[in-house]
Amino acid sequence: MFDNVDEGHPEGEKTVKYYYNREERIANAPEIVKKYYRGDMKPVRGIKIFFTGSNKYIFFALIFFVGVAWIYSGFNRSRNYAKVQGLDFEVVSYSFEDQIYSSVSVKWNPKADGKNKGDRNITAEIFLIDGDKQVVNKDIKSITYTADDAETKYMRVRHTDFDIIRCDVILTVNDEEKEISTAVKR
Repeated sequence: MFDNVDEGHPEGEKTVKYYYNREERIANAPEIVKKYYRGDMKPVRGIKIFFTGSNKYIFFALIFFVGVAWIYSGFNRSRNYAKVQGLDFEVVSYSFEDQIYSSVSVKWNPKADGKNKGDRNITAEIFLIDGDKQVVNKDIKSITYTADDAETKYMRVRHTDFDIIRCDVILTVNDEEKEISTAVKR
């Protein structure tokens, strides 16, 4: 139908005629294209896609790194938790109606050895830190914990909100110190 139509070309140049013959095009194509059109190349589907050529290395590397991250997160507790002399300490800090509430909980760790179940004098220095990393307020709370109680005890403080973003606590248990910290939940 359009075989004899001159589509226009610059003067002095030959006209170019395009052939769209499928068989000729496939005959001149690279070998991978010929295989595809013959039906020799079947796409890999399903779970087998992870075990082909270089995909299996990527798949096993992905499994390895996910496993490492999972194991690391299991062994690495957050900074708001500490164990000192058979006691578990946890600090929680949150904001409510322009007030900052901070609480340090103390409880006996049942997995700790039973040799040293005497009284423990606990001192908590609670520092409230603002956005400029300056100490806004400092409180000192003290309690005596007896392992025979086997109950959770709390040391709590409340402050007016001065753009406090973090709560740091230095725990002293019978002259052994640990530091724990948490962000203020809004």
